[in-house]
Amino acid sequence: MTLSTTLDSNWQPAATISSQTAVSEPVQIEVHDTLEAVASLESEWRALEEKVADGLGYFQTFDWCQNWCHYYLEGSAGDSRLRLQIVTFRCGGQLACVLPLVESKRAYGLTILQSLGTPMSQYSNLLLDVDTLPLAKMRECWKNFSDQVTADAIIFDRFPKSSQMAEILDEPHTITQTDDISLIMDLEQIDDWEIFQASFKKSVRRGRRRRYKKIETELGEINLEVHFGGTDAYRDAIRQGLEFKRVWLKESGRNVAAFSGQHAADFLTSLEGDNASQQGAMSYVMTAGGQPIAIELGFLKNGHYYCFLGSFDWSLRNYSAGKVQMEQSLKWAIEHQISRIDFLGNYEAYQGDWSNSSADMLSYSAAKSIKGRIYSQLWEQRLKPGIKSAFRRLPPNLRKRLIAGLPGG
Repeated sequence: MTLSTTLDSNWQPAATISSQTAVSEPVQIEVHDTLEAVASLESEWRALEEKVADGLGYFQTFDWCQNWCHYYLEGSAGDSRLRLQIVTFRCGGQLACVLPLVESKRAYGLTILQSLGTPMSQYSNLLLDVDTLPLAKMRECWKNFSDQVTADAIIFDRFPKSSQMAEILDEPHTITQTDDISLIMDLEQIDDWEIFQASFKKSVRRGRRRRYKKIETELGEINLEVHFGGTDAYRDAIRQGLEFKRVWLKESGRNVAAFSGQHAADFLTSLEGDNASQQGAMSYVMTAGGQPIAIELGFLKNGHYYCFLGSFDWSLRNYSAGKVQMEQSLKWAIEHQISRIDFLGNYEAYQGDWSNSSADMLSYSAAKSIKGRIYSQLWEQRLKPGIKSAFRRLPPNLRKRLIAGLPGG
């Protein structure tokens, strides 16, 4: 169905919206709500990824989005509360932008339009070819689309201030996350590991050598293995890393639902990577005496490395294996000319030892109904941040008791 710029109230997904902007060709906005439609976009979507080459766009890649749809939407195990909404923008028939979204049904009939993959996707964003669809025109297209959204609210949890998403969203609904930043290790000017090591204080270097020596003396020789997605070694590493993480979450009194079910393992092990081009999903596995003691899952996109999930053997927690693994991974990144390491928000104190810059985080909350306004202004902007902050300040033992009382805890 083709509709004019001014859309009627009967607009539905998979419709085509003709948005007349100053671009010489009309911008066609299409909303795709089936897995078959997503599959049909593969070649164009992957070509757009290559052209855009946005280091902040991994969670909007075809591989991430298609696999997430397969494990979280498809079949009897799919979540019936989620409705696929892949939004594409075309100029003269050419795909210029992909904005992956889902509509989520909540309690009391509330519906929220959010980024596909939430909360597994750490950054909201879009893939936008600004040569074909300039930012100013994309802002008009976003307004055209968002005005017709029938959900109660549009909510994007987190995206970097430097992202394309931040450039196109309307400012009145964009919120600076004062309690959330992403720490970054910028490696652009660092090309020698030994010189980099020498820049730290002697006391820091001694502490790191002491940890390394303790592991090798008591547990055996340290080795770092790097495995890219699509291999058996990668899949085995992710399964082991998730098991390490679940034990740590339980013992430290934390509850991260995104990693608790079988969906998480199936999804994360399905992701592809490529060693030759250094793109996609990858894992670091640090072994001591031939046994894995610390594992990290991450993603590489155009030189930007996302530190997604780090874990270690809880029974060896007194060996600081996670810190030693971080140091070994950083060495690998420098030797392979990775430009930056991104800790993806949710600041933890240890990240400060492995970062030299930071990125401000934004969120977006636009109510489309009275229910949406109550939810976005009361829960999203006030109650939720306060509860999260208060919970993180509680002692671990108290957090564990509280989580044990939750359903599935």
